[in-house]
Amino acid sequence: MKKKKGIDILGVNILYFVVALLLLTVGSYVQYREIKSGLMITEYILVLLPAILYIKMKRESLREVLRFNSISIKHGFLIVCITILSYPVALFFNLIAMTILSTLGKLERPPIPTADSFQEYVVLMLIIAASAGICEEVFFRGLLMKGYERLGKENAIVLTAVLFGVFHFNLQNLLGPIVLGLIFGYLVCRTDSIFAGIVGHMTNNGLAVTLGFLLNMLNRKLAGGDFAMGQQGMPDALQLAAATVIVGMGAVLSGGVAYMLLRVIIKDTEGSQHSKEEERLMDEEANGEETGKHKISLVAFIPVFLTLALFFVVGYLQIRQIS
Repeated sequence: MKKKKGIDILGVNILYFVVALLLLTVGSYVQYREIKSGLMITEYILVLLPAILYIKMKRESLREVLRFNSISIKHGFLIVCITILSYPVALFFNLIAMTILSTLGKLERPPIPTADSFQEYVVLMLIIAASAGICEEVFFRGLLMKGYERLGKENAIVLTAVLFGVFHFNLQNLLGPIVLGLIFGYLVCRTDSIFAGIVGHMTNNGLAVTLGFLLNMLNRKLAGGDFAMGQQGMPDALQLAAATVIVGMGAVLSGGVAYMLLRVIIKDTEGSQHSKEEERLMDEEANGEETGKHKISLVAFIPVFLTLALFFVVGYLQIRQIS
């Protein structure tokens, strides 16, 4: 029987590199011209569309590759809670990176749009929470993780999470997305549904948009006073270190509760996980593939190494800017 190649690691890695290049060039340009429309173009044209076209080019089923399987209302609610409780954990890791970077110079606030009105808040929820949640999950936890499953599910989750963090091309916002990528990847594999990642991603980004909106409202109330936040820059290294310790203590507590909720999902899916693994092995045998983890040549990872080189160049420029 002819061996079916399917979604392969080299293919998804090349696509990842191409999309990263598009993000740094076309994405940066359209976002510089107008941030909101630029983000929409980036998410739907530069991230989502290439993933869909690649799957169709491979003549694979979108439903199977992207795990378009439903999740229960119970699990959806648990994922929302887990993500909210994991927010301090991701923030803690970002603060670690920011504290280290702040010793090199004055950090700049990341160019992320925040809402000043309820109308703008709704727009940003649609762009940053909904659109990014859908498009990026389809690309990373959908296509990329499917390609990396040849290395085993655990490796697929970890590698995809790292690539997700690198894709942000921001030293201040590297570790947090990696942590969230690990959580979303595990949830997608555990539930066998891309919607688990989408719900989690939308919740995280929606929480960030909401907090930004609330801070802007508070700043407006305090405008003209000594505590007006709009007049302040980024905290210095000592302030960031103190914030890291405080957030870290909260992250331990919230992370513990998140793990307890995750155990509920694990318990609910124990039986189905075994049957899905058996089904996967049968599919591999039917397609003429060897079962188990696949040995992949380092050549397949050349596009990833090139992307990492781009990340280091961008990171170096960011350090030069603050020092």
